[in-house]
Amino acid sequence: MSAQPQKTSPPSSETSPETVDALCDKHGAFKARVIDCSMLGVPPIIGTCPQCSEERQAEEVRRKAEQEAEYRRSRTEHLLAHSGIPLRFMDRTFDGYRASGPGQRFALNVCRRYADSWPDQWEKGGSLVLTGGPGTGKTHLACAIGRQVIQQHLAQVAFNTVLGMVRSIKDTYRRDSERSEQEAINALVAPRLLILDEVGVQIGSDHEKMLVFEVLNARYEELRPTILLSNLAADDLEQFIGQRVMDRYRECGVVVPFDWQSYRGQRA
Repeated sequence: MSAQPQKTSPPSSETSPETVDALCDKHGAFKARVIDCSMLGVPPIIGTCPQCSEERQAEEVRRKAEQEAEYRRSRTEHLLAHSGIPLRFMDRTFDGYRASGPGQRFALNVCRRYADSWPDQWEKGGSLVLTGGPGTGKTHLACAIGRQVIQQHLAQVAFNTVLGMVRSIKDTYRRDSERSEQEAINALVAPRLLILDEVGVQIGSDHEKMLVFEVLNARYEELRPTILLSNLAADDLEQFIGQRVMDRYRECGVVVPFDWQSYRGQRA
């Protein structure tokens, strides 16, 4: 820590009236700027050591960078913990996805570009529809997108299944429920990215299908990016969610077929 600079000589004809010779305990002699405050009836203000000032500024920059890094770390942990991404898929990345065939490489590239262009996807409400049999890597890539969106942009991501989504809405029908059906729907529309798995699983009543439609349609209208995962082929998925919804999601995104054999059982 340096001491305040000490005035060693007054301004003279050989010294600029705007500076005086000063001494810093840490950095030695320097020229200190003088601010004339005579019109205010107070002594002049003598500037501090410029090297000390630079060091203080550098320390402030370092401190703010550490605070920002700690905030991002804490916020990332919170968003991941509350994302609903299954623990089994929490560590999924694009680099960890096995893409041995052209279809797999296409799917990987589409999903990677989606994550890399997240600010544009958020702006336009861009979405993805990943369709194909179980075990083909749909959930892996969707969770890799969610993880990158959280880590790089600190955006709220929510992972859910159709059954879980419908259940969360129907739970409001209990007499002791603390929120309404609309509040439950709003909570599903709110996240910046919704990853909805098992789209096409039989959910029963027309009312339940209407709830699914209401959430998906609201997210489309509010420009909220959504990723739909389904074990159904695209045509069968359209029958489940309806042509109107499917057309809207085609309009704002890409339908990617995962039409290769399951990975499960192939790992050593």
